[in-house]
Amino acid sequence: MGRIIVANRRGHQLVEWETTDTEAAREGIAEAERILREARAAGCAISKKVDGVHVLDHGPFDPRAEEYQIVAPIAGG
Repeated sequence: MGRIIVANRRGHQLVEWETTDTEAAREGIAEAERILREARAAGCAISKKVDGVHVLDHGPFDPRAEEYQIVAPIAGG
């Protein structure tokens, strides 16, 4: 099972998906991919957990990834 943690002003949102070959799993993966695509387009930072450590990620969505985190850009100045 993979997950995305979306940090936002309300705390955080958790999106999870299964990697089994079922219709529900495919829909969950498509939703997770859409969320990451939209976050990147909005200028959010994306990190992916690799060997237990989060690293900035600019690659395509990997449904086998354990965890992604999305952090919105800081506004103001």
